[in-house]
Amino acid sequence: MNHATELLISAAAEEALRWRRHIHAHPDLSFQEKPTADYIARELASFAGLEISRPLDNSVIAVLRGPHPGPTWALRADIDALPLQEESGESFCSTVPGVMHACGHDAHTAMLMGAAKVLCQRRDNLHGSIKFIFQPAEEVPPGGARELVELGWSTTWSIFSVCTSSPPARSAP
Repeated sequence: MNHATELLISAAAEEALRWRRHIHAHPDLSFQEKPTADYIARELASFAGLEISRPLDNSVIAVLRGPHPGPTWALRADIDALPLQEESGESFCSTVPGVMHACGHDAHTAMLMGAAKVLCQRRDNLHGSIKFIFQPAEEVPPGGARELVELGWSTTWSIFSVCTSSPPARSAP
């Protein structure tokens, strides 16, 4: 990896922390993620080269098309929260009573937004296309995934899912 790319990743990591904390503080339950999807779409709109769509009110799909031919890949993150009361006391803890991001979907979403930002900035090197899928209702399978597939958002492309475990509340970034 070259130094320029490292700098882009470092800058995106700082933004990802801000995005993660905002999403963490404003969680939405499955099938109620419209405010989260609105936030994601607003932030992604500032990234040059992304085509943003809202196949469902509570989802976002953004496509980055490279200037060179190649395969289409998809990167996916889940955006819903759980019906739990947060008691962490963090400055960015949930502002919604009885709802919190307890299993990392806020981090998944922020990481995917960061990846989108860096890849948009490196678009000239891209061979093919990348679809960034922000999926609702992962906590209630088949949930939002089935709805997106039924709307035709599944074709013959490869998908990577963003997964992480949540650190203990007191050490969460």
